Amino acid sequence: MKKIALCVLLAVSAVGCSDGDTSGVAQSDADAWPVKWCLAEPGITTEQLVAIMGPSTSTFPAVVSWSAHQYQFNAFLDPDGTVRQLDINSYSLSDEEKAALQCDEIRTRESKAESAASTTPAAIRPNACALVSEAEMSAILAAAVVAEAIDDSTCVYRATAEVGPIVELSVRWGEGVGAMQGIGMAEQDEPGVASPYTGIGDDAVAVGTGLMIRTGEDLVTILFGGVSDVPAPSAAKNIFDTAKPRMGN
Repeated sequence: MKKIALCVLLAVSAVGCSDGDTSGVAQSDADAWPVKWCLAEPGITTEQLVAIMGPSTSTFPAVVSWSAHQYQFNAFLDPDGTVRQLDINSYSLSDEEKAALQCDEIRTRESKAESAASTTPAAIRPNACALVSEAEMSAILAAAVVAEAIDDSTCVYRATAEVGPIVELSVRWGEGVGAMQGIGMAEQDEPGVASPYTGIGDDAVAVGTGLMIRTGEDLVTILFGGVSDVPAPSAAKNIFDTAKPRMGN
């Protein structure tokens, strides 16, 4: 109940009671938010979330929001700036827009871990950082990186230099088909949200700075930052080709 009350309070404070939108965000840009939001995961940093979503419409010490037109997305932060909880305020969404959402309206670190545990047996669910080693990712990106496990299904590789590439690799076991169906529905409503991407996995689309790749029943997401060519086609293929044989299916 506390989560719901807080979300309602934020919705009122962020969008007010006006029928018009005063955010300055174009409708087409806001329409791309739902797909991008579901690429983000609890546990990433605020900077990584902004890299996925684009500039926020409001920022407070404990909450960052993207609010415009019929949409509102809220990220609740820990004191160190990492994302503790991701919420979608669906109050103003149509039934069709709600059905097209590719992720739960409330996601926390705990709910993400519980979801991963319930969809795939632990014996065939390797840690994401085990799919591509630090040395292998360094070779692929031509820059030294260190790996940080956000949780079992998400690994972030950061350049050891002050300025350099950053890659987030995540696996959502059993979610590949549903994610691609959701992308298809979003594309029907707003053409250009995602672009087909060939030559990698069983099915793939480019969304913003990353790729969503279906391989069998599973979904692999690769997000890039600090690289000149996104979503870095050759690097993406090398990352996927390295990770795929270790996924256990």
